[in-house]
Amino acid sequence: MDTARPHDLLRLSGATALPADAPDWAVRALRLTPWAVVRRSPPQDGFIPVGVRGSSRSRRYATYAAADDVDAIKKPEELVHCRSGRNLPAWRALCMGRPLLESTGLAWGPTGSVGFELATGRATATPGSDLDLVVRVNELREVLPLLTALQCQLRRLPARVDCQVETGSGAVALAELVSSQTDVLVRTANGPRLVARTALS
Repeated sequence: MDTARPHDLLRLSGATALPADAPDWAVRALRLTPWAVVRRSPPQDGFIPVGVRGSSRSRRYATYAAADDVDAIKKPEELVHCRSGRNLPAWRALCMGRPLLESTGLAWGPTGSVGFELATGRATATPGSDLDLVVRVNELREVLPLLTALQCQLRRLPARVDCQVETGSGAVALAELVSSQTDVLVRTANGPRLVARTALS
């Protein structure tokens, strides 16, 4: 099985994959939709850091799932051509943003409520949902002008876009990455930290 990375969605063997002290709502959520998202946290031997989505933003349960309990992995990049007939701003933004993102030649995919819905078929996006995206880069300096242009285009879409850029140093918000700030907030497995833009890889 491929190595799971942050934002990947894992289909688990069921609610029994949760620890005994998991909240009741998390157990019910996993029974209804047996998928969890990989968190950005230090891995443990044989276990993957995951989060379980509840029915509201306030219900997010962080735990570890045994690798043996993972039945399938859906990566954001595998969801880029999936479609939804729901007429919501986030979905319209994805349809309009798809050619912009594809034209960059970079690996990308939807995450958050839109990605979860595409992977599982469970309606999780709402009229107020952002369009969450991840873009993965190998050499940040080479594609920074491309990312700057992309941010300008994404701002014109019909929903707010929260785009995370996965770099060799960790994840950085696209809007922050292309700003004039000297230091940027980088999300790493060991927590967030401020890093000089020039030190990013």
